[in-house]
Amino acid sequence: MSTEETFYPQLVIEHTGQTFALEEGTVSIGSEADNTIILADPQVSAHHATIIWDSETGKYIIEDAGSTEGTFVNEQPVEEPQPLRHGDIIRVGATVIDFQLEGQAYASDVPPGAPSPDEKQASPASRNPVLIGILVALLAGFTILCCAISATLLFSGGGGKPTVTIRSPLDNAQIALGNEILLQATASGASDIILLEINVDGSLVASTTSTDPDGESSLTIQKPWTFTTAGTHEVSAVAYTASDKTSDTERIEVNVVSTGIGEPSTSTPTPEGAEPTAVPTDTPTPRPGAPQIEYFRANPQSINAGECTMLEWGEVTDATEARIDPDVGPVGTPDEAQICPDETTTYVLKATGPGGTTTASTTVSVAGPLADLTLDAISFQPNPPVQGEGTEVKITIRNQGPGPAGPFDWEFAPGPETPVRGRVDSGLNGGDTTVVTARWTPENAYASLTTVARVDINNEIPEIDENNNQLTAIIQVVPGTGGPGTVTSQSDAELDGYCSNDGSCSRRQDVLVGNGEFSSNVGELVWRGLMSFDISDIPAGATIDGVELRFYQAKVDGDPYGKLGNLVLEHVDYGSRLSNEAYNTPTLASAVLPAQSSPGTWYILSDPALSSWVQDDLNSGRPQFQLRLRWMQETDGGGEEDYVGMESGNNYFDTGNVPQVTINYSQ
Repeated sequence: MSTEETFYPQLVIEHTGQTFALEEGTVSIGSEADNTIILADPQVSAHHATIIWDSETGKYIIEDAGSTEGTFVNEQPVEEPQPLRHGDIIRVGATVIDFQLEGQAYASDVPPGAPSPDEKQASPASRNPVLIGILVALLAGFTILCCAISATLLFSGGGGKPTVTIRSPLDNAQIALGNEILLQATASGASDIILLEINVDGSLVASTTSTDPDGESSLTIQKPWTFTTAGTHEVSAVAYTASDKTSDTERIEVNVVSTGIGEPSTSTPTPEGAEPTAVPTDTPTPRPGAPQIEYFRANPQSINAGECTMLEWGEVTDATEARIDPDVGPVGTPDEAQICPDETTTYVLKATGPGGTTTASTTVSVAGPLADLTLDAISFQPNPPVQGEGTEVKITIRNQGPGPAGPFDWEFAPGPETPVRGRVDSGLNGGDTTVVTARWTPENAYASLTTVARVDINNEIPEIDENNNQLTAIIQVVPGTGGPGTVTSQSDAELDGYCSNDGSCSRRQDVLVGNGEFSSNVGELVWRGLMSFDISDIPAGATIDGVELRFYQAKVDGDPYGKLGNLVLEHVDYGSRLSNEAYNTPTLASAVLPAQSSPGTWYILSDPALSSWVQDDLNSGRPQFQLRLRWMQETDGGGEEDYVGMESGNNYFDTGNVPQVTINYSQ
């Protein structure tokens, strides 16, 4: 065997010693499973950074992939793609990576597989036109043959036998005893891979299955792992397909070596069934006579904000003093201490003796800060609620935690009656408060009714305290009098929207009214807005005494009021679903509205005509009061967008400015 081995460019993870060989193409770094290098670091983004071989410059280029925490080279932020040099220190999140380019047989910045300068020279074939023609013909024939083979494999099911590649650790890698590494393997080469397994010394330690019962073209598995015995160990992986095909078993060997420092103590054994805690690799080998630290670790090393963990350390010899900073101070050995850091913190154990000083460190990763949703108040209008009449329930939600909460659902449950649910799509920043509204019509009278408001009902938000997400209010619901009554109805999100003269309808975001660009089928597009209100709570035979209708004009685009005149409100009946028939459904009655040409304004209407419209629906047995909005002149032939957008019952922007009708009646 030659004494000179080929050295490939590589990345070395400092705290684990793992190495990743660099090849041509793109190497991606992040926390998601589809990256080339997967890091279990809470400060690393899903797709954090990329390293690309640039054949023109003969250099590796690093680029930040839009990460939250940024990418750093030699502690300088990577703000644009930049070349890497041998010895550069890369930091992503709290993970430090060494870039190693030079070695015994590496001298030309050429990655494995890249052509050498000699190979880049023109071959004799490139200077012979006849030979080029022969090569082209052969290539065409080979391409046809490959297509035929591919088609045969495709229609035979499964697309062939999968292949497995173990990406971490590298074959013949040397790993320090007690260090946590990442086992990672990828299966590909078939279209129906359903299972990938990884084994250590012949024992299954992890597996992953496809979410598609028909399998998929690639599966990746990763598993944090700590070797607890020194010596040679085998890591193997195998994949299976839906068509009962099995890959060849991929095997590598690693050499686990004992450093004598920083290894788990036999006096504190790992609990049965639990994986050993990773031991930091930055404990230096002490000088002769200097203090020796048996081990120093955090258990667990990753916590959420607001949680605590334990620092554990073994016997320290040849020392007159030992202390842990920050926060802990002087300590005896062996011992342990509970710590509750608010942010990711590195703790250093420093031992001082006649022979000098020895230090060991461990980093506790803190995810967060976390949110903490709670409910401050529930109010009712009217109070007490009246049987059969609309009640407006306002619920005050507060995020009392320091971290932001993403979108979440809430619920108001009035005893045995049907719950009312909603969603805060915008989420809630730390310390902020929002008020949501539930509209409820009590079905019965109650002397005492327990109502409950709940927040984050689907447990979407990681919180400091998961036990303060509901609030109870006990109320009386008085019987309906049978006399005058009021029904307040918010428009139905499933029936609100707009339809166009091209036959399409939409319930997205706003109720649009106006026109737009030209269509080859209908000329200038025209949109008519539609709103629907449930009036089924009004008793049959009641007399409508008054109606107030309100809807919110959120936006004005172009110049609709200047080009198209005023809005026309039409009383219609388009039924139990929003379809293209609603565009041309017959008008039962109509009224021209006064202009409100500014965005962010309410249309508030209480014309007696509205009372007659609702009375007509009630007498006809229609459960919905339905309206259509159009312009006096619906098209100006300009092909430019001129429209208004009214907020819909879906409360898409979480403003609460939804269409509403209040109906007064008597019996």
